[in-house]
Amino acid sequence: MILTSFSTEGGFCFTGVSITDIGTSMESWKQVLYISWGVIFFHTAGTGMLMPFLPLYVKELGVASPQAQSLWSGILYGVTSLSSALMAPLWGTISDKYGRKTLILRTTLGISVVALLMSFATNVYQLFVLRILHGVCAGMLPAFVALVSVKLPRDKTGQGIGTLQSAQFSGQIIGPFIGGLLADLLGYRKVLVVISLLTLIAAAATMLFIHEPQRDRAKPRSSVAGNIKLVLSSGNLRIVAMALFVTQFALYIVQPIFPLYIVSLHGTGNSATMVGLVFAVTGFSTLLFAPARGKAGDKVGHHKVLSRSLLFAGVAFIPQALVALAYQLLPLRAVLGFFVAGIIPSTQTMIVKNTKDSQRGGVLGITHSVSAGGHALGPLVGGLVGALFGYRVAIMLSAALLIALSFILKNYFREKGTRQEITD
Repeated sequence: MILTSFSTEGGFCFTGVSITDIGTSMESWKQVLYISWGVIFFHTAGTGMLMPFLPLYVKELGVASPQAQSLWSGILYGVTSLSSALMAPLWGTISDKYGRKTLILRTTLGISVVALLMSFATNVYQLFVLRILHGVCAGMLPAFVALVSVKLPRDKTGQGIGTLQSAQFSGQIIGPFIGGLLADLLGYRKVLVVISLLTLIAAAATMLFIHEPQRDRAKPRSSVAGNIKLVLSSGNLRIVAMALFVTQFALYIVQPIFPLYIVSLHGTGNSATMVGLVFAVTGFSTLLFAPARGKAGDKVGHHKVLSRSLLFAGVAFIPQALVALAYQLLPLRAVLGFFVAGIIPSTQTMIVKNTKDSQRGGVLGITHSVSAGGHALGPLVGGLVGALFGYRVAIMLSAALLIALSFILKNYFREKGTRQEITD
């Protein structure tokens, strides 16, 4: 592997020679992209290992009734996103001034410590506090998008961001599957120790291989309030922020109840492994198609890919509420993953194309905050709906929200497109 560093002029160099002088080397933006891919993968694989068994860990910590397990699972999923939402605008603005690498290190090291402490939890209230801290430490992907986007050619923005998203989804494939498997073999607490080690590897890789130019801290940077004002004053940023909120809300309604839904269909034998497999197949499908969907957005318009992806993702949820066996979920979740692959790269690319580099981290932090708000409220609503009306109703609610959002966005883009207000 060829390692690179930034020169004092801000360009990439290899042993003192400009990378453009090395004919066999990759373009510099590709090197940044692929190194970032690896760091995101290790981090996401680690944190993703927790997802399949968190509701089952709640039971081990003494929450006995299925209704209480559903409700607590929703709270524990949601509170992490809520604390992340509150902190993301501040972290993004700080990263614009002090550097995106600093933010990435804070995330990976912080979550490594929190995961280790989770392995020692003795009751659900301790786990609740640690999940809040997990959210405070979150926010790595927006920093990577801001860091990498300045190196991407404009006509490769969607493809590059889609590639970064594929790293996240790769972790979501490996993480839940391995997490579910190890949970059955080793127990939940030992898996949390493994999570801590994987995120620590991500921190070490960041320290060694991620480089960015020294930032001029004296140069004026936007404040959190200034970045919020920008988002509110831009029609494109407002609609993307709204889309992110509703999308995350809809997708994460099913998060706390899906493991319990799968167990109800599959039975208790090797249940964690089955849960991990169902979660993983969605991530695997998204991984395969995220770069291509981002590339398609570069060609036909990211707003078109976004509205179509939302529509068919909603349709893909409907049969999931109607299955009789857990195995029937596998092809349906693969179809869902294909359409989810078009959502996040499109929204992130539209944000990048509507912001300057000096504000990009802060704006991405705000939109991440809005997205995390949906991520926080979705599991809370999903846990409540699942407890009151059943798991299938919660899944149908996700479908209805995504389909409705797709029509709202299609109408918005049609109007604004005629006045050439869409930047992509």
